[in-house]
Amino acid sequence: MAATLAMSLLGHVLFLKSQVPFPVVQLARMPGGQSNSRAAKRRNDLLAAIDTLSSHMQTTFTALSTALARRRSRDGDDAPPSIGTAHLAFVLGPSVGAARARIIYTVNGLELKVWGERDDVPGPSRRPRAEDPEESEEEEEEEDVNDSEEEGEGSLSEEESEDSVDSADEPEDSNEDSSSEPPLSRSPSPSPPASHPHSHASSPTRSLSENIAPPPAPRRAATAPPASVPSQTYAEEQQTLRTAERLLSRTLANACADDSGGMSSELAPTQTHVLLRAPRRFAHPAWIPRQNLTRSLEGTLQSFLDDACSQDGTAQPKRKGMIKGVKIEGVWVGCRSSDVGASMRLGGDAEEDEEDEMIWWVWNGKIVGFSDW
Repeated sequence: MAATLAMSLLGHVLFLKSQVPFPVVQLARMPGGQSNSRAAKRRNDLLAAIDTLSSHMQTTFTALSTALARRRSRDGDDAPPSIGTAHLAFVLGPSVGAARARIIYTVNGLELKVWGERDDVPGPSRRPRAEDPEESEEEEEEEDVNDSEEEGEGSLSEEESEDSVDSADEPEDSNEDSSSEPPLSRSPSPSPPASHPHSHASSPTRSLSENIAPPPAPRRAATAPPASVPSQTYAEEQQTLRTAERLLSRTLANACADDSGGMSSELAPTQTHVLLRAPRRFAHPAWIPRQNLTRSLEGTLQSFLDDACSQDGTAQPKRKGMIKGVKIEGVWVGCRSSDVGASMRLGGDAEEDEEDEMIWWVWNGKIVGFSDW
C-alpha cells in the first residue's frame, strides 16, 4: 500500500509540476512514434526510470520495516510498537540543495516486523511452547514401554532362532534312523501332538505386553501447524489499492481546485530526486546514504508536519526560515486508527545507538522531465 501510493503520488507530482506533457499512466500507454527521435528517447528513459523505481519501492518499504522493527526491539520493551511512520521526499531541481519544489510523503501506520523470519506469525507459535510436566512424564513412560518391548522382542527372536536351529537338526536325525530301520507298516501312524517350541519363551513377553496398556496417541495440538492468518486474495488486494489510489487522486484534485492551486505549478523540466528517511541500519542496494542532507531535510520535514497540524494553532512558522522561500508541499497518509499527534513528532533520543540514528537516503536512479512531444 505504501509503495503503491508513493508511486501514484510521484506520477501526479510530475504532471502537476509540468515535468511530463501527459500523466505518467497515460504516457506509458501512448504509442512511441519515432524511436530514434530525441523526445522518444527522453520518454523511454523516464518510463524506464519510473518502472525501476516502482520495483525498488516494493522492497524498500520491506527493508525499512525490518530496520525500524530492529530499532524498536533494542529498547527492551516486551511489546514493541507494531506500526511506525515512514517519510519520503520528492525534490525537484538540478540538485537537492538547489530545489525548486519539495514534496513530502508521510505514511503513518507502516507495519513493523522483521521480514524473513518465522517468528512474525502471530499467536503462540511466536515463542517456544513451555513444556508441560504431565506431557514430559507421559513421554518418559512411552520411552520405558518401548525399551521393554524392544528387549522382549530381542530375547524372543534369539530363542526362536535357537529353537529353529534345533528343529532343523531333528529331521536329519530322524532320517538317519528311518534309513537304518525298515518300515513296520504302510498304515498311517497317528501324528504326534504338535509341539510349540517357543511357547515357553513367548509367554512372558506376551503377558507383559497384554498387561501394559498401549502408549497414548500423540496430541495433535503439538504437531499441528499454527493457524494461518487470514489474508486478502489477490483480487481483493488490487481492489483495495485502486480504491486508495482514487482517494489520493480525488484529494489532490480538490486541493488543486482551491484558491492556492494545490500542487499545480509551472516548472521547467528538471531532475526529480527521491529521498527516504531511514535509520543507519537500513540496507538496500538502490539507496545511498546522504548524511550531509540530514539537517536541511529534517527542517523541511518538521516544517511540513507543523503545517499539517496547524489546525489547532500549534504550528511553529519560524521554522520556515530554513527553507529559503521554497514552498513545502506534501501528503499525509494514515489509517483510521492512526495517532496523528505522535506521527507529527520526529523526536530524537540522545542515548540511541549509532545504527538507530535516522538519516536521509537518496535513490541512485535518475528521473528527468521533458516537455517535447
